[in-house]
Amino acid sequence: MFTSHQLRQDWSQDLPRYWCNNSPFKTHFLNAQSIVFPSAERFFISTVKQHRDSIADPVLKAQVAEFVKQEIWHTYAHEQYNKWLDNQGFLASELAHASDRTFEWIKKTFSPHSQLAITVACEHITALTGAHSLQNRSFLKGMDPHFENIWRWHSIEEVEHKSVTMDVYQTIHGKTIRRQLALIFAIMLYVWSVGNTTVQLLHADKQLWKLQTAIDAWQMLFAPRGIIRETWIKVLHFFRKDFHPADHDDTRLMNFRKT
Repeated sequence: MFTSHQLRQDWSQDLPRYWCNNSPFKTHFLNAQSIVFPSAERFFISTVKQHRDSIADPVLKAQVAEFVKQEIWHTYAHEQYNKWLDNQGFLASELAHASDRTFEWIKKTFSPHSQLAITVACEHITALTGAHSLQNRSFLKGMDPHFENIWRWHSIEEVEHKSVTMDVYQTIHGKTIRRQLALIFAIMLYVWSVGNTTVQLLHADKQLWKLQTAIDAWQMLFAPRGIIRETWIKVLHFFRKDFHPADHDDTRLMNFRKT
């Protein structure tokens, strides 16, 4: 049974502007995820809570409770992170409001079952990207220790609770086709939310049209050991009728210390 771990960091200290490999793109790609995460985490919590009364299994009930605790702490930690971004002049709050509006639209537009399916798909993506970060230790080592701490902690917890929302979805007898379509939507949502926010951060930082930005984007996303190159096949496993997140064995990644 996994447990939540509270992370409190001192964001008043002097921290580097380009804290990931001294790269504007790599830094802002991760900053963009931090900006989007709080609204996404709140959405995930709300979708799971809508179905808690349908859960009879005491083990799954306990896992859901711990999942909610983890997501609450992820929200808190990234909101503190985003306040630091605001202080750096990146208007994170304004960009976060745009993300809030997106997830509010999803809640108004889709049924509770579809909302949960979207959460299951999003959790699949975040678990894979978290596992990728943990597997590529050089990636974490290239970060300033303060930022390495929050991204390692968040990645571990995403991998820890990766099966919870799927188990809830199966408990309410969610349809396979709804789940499969939700992944297509989740991919578009991720690309739009994180991609658009990354572009806006790079533009505000006057780094968008620099050659090194394009080189770093290629290296981080598509080159050998890049996030998309390394995870896309596992992302597509979600389309299998019998897929379950536990099919991906991440046991060895749990040897990492959270903080």
